[in-house]
Amino acid sequence: MALKLYHFEACPYCEKVRYALRRLDLRYESAEIDPAARSEVRAVSGQELVPVLADGDVVVHDSTRILRYLVRTHGGGRLLPDDSRSRGLAWVIEEYADEVLGPLLRRASRGVDSAGSPLDDGGRAALKSELAHHYDALEELLGGEDYALGGRLTLADVALYAFISRLELYSPRGVPPEYPKIKAWYSRMKI
Repeated sequence: MALKLYHFEACPYCEKVRYALRRLDLRYESAEIDPAARSEVRAVSGQELVPVLADGDVVVHDSTRILRYLVRTHGGGRLLPDDSRSRGLAWVIEEYADEVLGPLLRRASRGVDSAGSPLDDGGRAALKSELAHHYDALEELLGGEDYALGGRLTLADVALYAFISRLELYSPRGVPPEYPKIKAWYSRMKI
């Protein structure tokens, strides 16, 4: 079975899947899509969003669905913690990365509010405070062990890495220096 991934380079959701595939040592054909020309994705999946993973006749879109598919079919269970509580927490962190951290970092990179309007001084200050809150929480989460949920990499780390790695694309500053535990974790995550 040949895996084929339709993706954009700068897309954090796509990076989440690419990173998981690399960590699982799964070979795949890369089909990098022009964000302005999505006909190939539409033809394969019936919709225009990426990432899309084709595995023979099986086509899966949405990064979370793709991760769930990899867990079920391609040894992705190695990315799950051993105990059920931590497995559940890994999926909660994965959703947090998608639904909270990703949109927050996107707003910060663009300097806009949640409606897409440019931020004024008060809005920039509020966004900076919100970012600091999340960085503080991540600093705590990543401070006790090598990885988010213990001594080995899990899909929680994969999801967090996908969004934090995009900071290098969006901001020359990357992870702020006042978060050494996040920076140390990020260095371990690079492959």
